[in-house]
Amino acid sequence: MNPSTFAPEHFGWHYADRVATITLNRPDRKNPLTFDSYAELRDTFRDLVFTPEVKAVIVTGAGGNFSSGGDVHEIIGPLTE
Repeated sequence: MNPSTFAPEHFGWHYADRVATITLNRPDRKNPLTFDSYAELRDTFRDLVFTPEVKAVIVTGAGGNFSSGGDVHEIIGPLTE
């Protein structure tokens, strides 16, 4: 992983001074996580273990909320159809 050019699809990413900041960015829904965002976060953290350029990771949420947890509409929605 090159932290300077990494461009995730499901969350924000900023890298400066050896610190990576991950921003959950769905503030209209209080930043819930989808199956795709869980997977991308998992893969990102697995890659970061082998990325010596990154010494610290901050995980934050946009819009005044960290995260409401899993996206209920995605998790339960298919069960109600």
